[in-house]
Amino acid sequence: MTAALLLISDREPLAWLLTTGRFAVPFARGASVPQVGSTLFLYTTRGCFRNPGRDRGRIIGIATVTQGVAHLAESVEFRGRQFTEGFAVEIQGVAPYGQGVELAPLAGYLHALPDAATWSARLRRSIVTLDEPDEAMVRELLEPMLIPLDGAIDGYLNACRVPHPAQ
Repeated sequence: MTAALLLISDREPLAWLLTTGRFAVPFARGASVPQVGSTLFLYTTRGCFRNPGRDRGRIIGIATVTQGVAHLAESVEFRGRQFTEGFAVEIQGVAPYGQGVELAPLAGYLHALPDAATWSARLRRSIVTLDEPDEAMVRELLEPMLIPLDGAIDGYLNACRVPHPAQ
């Protein structure tokens, strides 16, 4: 696998990812994490910011896996669940908060989401593999929106209701 969607379903792990460059995975789920060097498209679900009636599921950024799954020196807790394993990424860029590529309109066009009627059922796991044509389509739509993380992080952390570590 060279590219995948990384599904981020809550604001706390999103803030942790953006501030640490790490993403936590449940114990024994590490085998599903792409190899070092793989591209991850960061996808925030409609519920990520805890307002699914307002928010849209969007692909908001591109990252590269820089370190495979390893035991975390300190476990992290998100919404009452402990995570003891994680992997590292380098974020190439993100869309400003509230922007990005909406995934729903791509259902039926992406090979990973072939059926527009049932596409969301394929998003019941943390990582969804993309083939080369899917990667090219997503990249073409997303890249014009991307800015460096430093220019967008405050908007995301405000939406996540998490203070910026430098503040």
